[in-house]
Amino acid sequence: MHIKYHCTNQNCSYPGVTQFEMTFKSETIADDHNVATLFCPFCKKEMTPSAPTDLLNPSKTISKSNNIK
Repeated sequence: MHIKYHCTNQNCSYPGVTQFEMTFKSETIADDHNVATLFCPFCKKEMTPSAPTDLLNPSKTISKSNNIK
């Protein structure tokens, strides 16, 4: 599962047209006891997680339990 983080600072110095975004595999930023806090590399403000990308595209998600007979 992937989680997308985006900068919500209206005064961010990111030079792009849209908000700055980063996408990570959930296991790279969280474990059983901790969740990483991500900061925008341009304005240094905390970034906000959005819905996991696998939940946005459920047709692409295949459960292992569906393959067991």
